[in-house]
Amino acid sequence: MLSVSGLLAQAGNFRLGPLDLAVPAGQVLAVLGPSGAGKSVLLETIAGFRAPRSGSVLLDGQDITGLPPERRRIGVVFQHAALFPHLSVRDNVGFAPSLRGNRRGRQVDDLLDVFGIAHLAKRSPRSLSGGERQRVALARALAARPATLLLDEPLSALDQPVREELREVLRDTLRELAVPAVHVTHDRDEALGIATDIAIIAAGTLRQTGATGHVARHPTDAIAARLLGWTELGPVDRDADGCRVGELRMNLAPNNATKTLYYRPEDVRIDADDQQAPALRARTRVREVVPTLPLARVLLDTTPLITAMVLHRDLDRLPPAGTEVTVTLPADSICAIPSSA
Repeated sequence: MLSVSGLLAQAGNFRLGPLDLAVPAGQVLAVLGPSGAGKSVLLETIAGFRAPRSGSVLLDGQDITGLPPERRRIGVVFQHAALFPHLSVRDNVGFAPSLRGNRRGRQVDDLLDVFGIAHLAKRSPRSLSGGERQRVALARALAARPATLLLDEPLSALDQPVREELREVLRDTLRELAVPAVHVTHDRDEALGIATDIAIIAAGTLRQTGATGHVARHPTDAIAARLLGWTELGPVDRDADGCRVGELRMNLAPNNATKTLYYRPEDVRIDADDQQAPALRARTRVREVVPTLPLARVLLDTTPLITAMVLHRDLDRLPPAGTEVTVTLPADSICAIPSSA
């Protein structure tokens, strides 16, 4: 178990915390937040590169707050690989085992195979692509047999295809480890695809934490909702006929009348079969189709405007722009957040 309790850290005028987090062995915590949220400050403090102003860091029940980084048994992988330029790929991965006197290299060979870099074993880091360097960095960190693993946006500098490929490798590798891992990212898909739990941080404050699936479906404030892919629809007004958002009539519980609604664009249904008691059913027109990838964006001429995200193969089924359609939103694709949050 890795845990931080009452952790307060300072970086210039920026303040992180105080916050409490716990990561059991074998679990992956994704720390999700925008740039400047304090994610890297948190990792630096856990790793021992930055001393906290107060609070504690515990690993397996041992207080390691005052220990130097090299005595914490923590593996760290940064956004940029930071490999030893004078060592080959194999010697980079085998650096920590060699310090322990393990020069037989079976573990190193296994890691080279897992990360698909065995054919690069004799190469210099200078000759590698960005994705290859990150694979080496991940393998090197695991070869040290850390008691916990910290990953500071290790995939963010890679292009999209390489990032998606390496994300799958990283997810499978972390699942096989029996150590707690903390993965810092500002990429929602990366967090949802890798982590068992999510902690959302903004402006140095822990906004929400919990199991990945629960947090993704039930954000508690506007910041968490936007980071998790929810789109603001607008504040709910109540009149004699019920609830509405702008000109849209909503099928909502009365206690949602003081809240702001958010929806998931990928769950918007256009001319679909009727469903039982949707949160929204309205007649409108297709304003524009934007062929973004991997999902196309369909702008609907509602007030407020609703955007649907659809598969490209379904675009041929849509009527042309200006045609009237029926748009529906399932109740579980709407979240109501207090307007003050």
